[in-house]
Amino acid sequence: MRIENRGSQCITRSSIFDLRSSIFYLRSSILDPRSSVALWLYSSVARMDCQNFKELLDSYLCGELAVETNHAVLCHAERCCVCRGEMAARRRLRASLRSVCSKEKMSDRAMESLRARIRSEAEAGAGAARTGAGKWRRGWFASLFKIWLLTPAAVALLLGAALGLYHLRRVESDDARLLTPVQIEALELSGSLMADSASSHRNCAAHFVNAAGPAEMPDSLREYDPACARLDKVAAEGAGGLSLRAAHVCEFGDRKFAHLVYTRGGGLVSLLVTVRDRRALKSGAPTPFSGMSLGLQRFTLDHVALGAYQTLKRIVLVASDLSEDENAALTERLARPVVEHLRRAEAGAGL
Repeated sequence: MRIENRGSQCITRSSIFDLRSSIFYLRSSILDPRSSVALWLYSSVARMDCQNFKELLDSYLCGELAVETNHAVLCHAERCCVCRGEMAARRRLRASLRSVCSKEKMSDRAMESLRARIRSEAEAGAGAARTGAGKWRRGWFASLFKIWLLTPAAVALLLGAALGLYHLRRVESDDARLLTPVQIEALELSGSLMADSASSHRNCAAHFVNAAGPAEMPDSLREYDPACARLDKVAAEGAGGLSLRAAHVCEFGDRKFAHLVYTRGGGLVSLLVTVRDRRALKSGAPTPFSGMSLGLQRFTLDHVALGAYQTLKRIVLVASDLSEDENAALTERLARPVVEHLRRAEAGAGL
């Protein structure tokens, strides 16, 4: 037994010594600029340009690249401030998409359609890469990126992008492509605006559930916002099936709303118009560009569903006790004419 123990100890110590020697050699090889290992690493870094960086960035963030490729990506980011900013923006985008994907679901049919479209685009991209012999490296990176799109993680990411960002549940993708990730983040609405809007619907609209409805718009609406002087007439285009019960200006905290109260069956629906100031935006900073391209934003707060559109100067919201999907459909129908009216007023008369 003693002989066996001594033999085992010798073998163990010898293995540890060999391992330490290997680690020391590898470390020395990397630190020595003349070694083949260091030259290989340096050449990998040198081949990484901004185009390759952008094509591999999502794979890097997913942890799908080899160690040496990760090293090349990080080295390039340290040298290039533009790509470093792109990496930070995509990290924020992925965090937002993860929160959406955890809450939203896509039907099996829609998911299969998305997969088929990705495969079709991947095949087209691979064919285009084969036709350009002089662009073999770019084609290789593009093909790698297309293959990554077929992974389940990529499908989930694309699903999140289709559904929206952060609290956003739906975005008009054709117009939203005109916005940068920084602009989209700047257009996120604040939690205080959502809370005030939900409170206005819950506490104010309930007083008018049995009201006969206004004969005409009160002067308070015109004084608050001249563009809302004919708000009931403008909204009537999308108010089919709704009964107008009240029109007034209400205030919660430091925020005022032009408020139209409707009933639909036994439920209440609120159409709210308020100013798009720094307190209405999550960033706390006013934006010099319109939120029209972002499309419909969807929220749910304390069982109140809210849908919102942004113009350059105003925010139009629809609140109800309907489900979020039903309220979103109602918002598109009821708020759209109001948004178009306000957009024309802002562009024409400067209201």
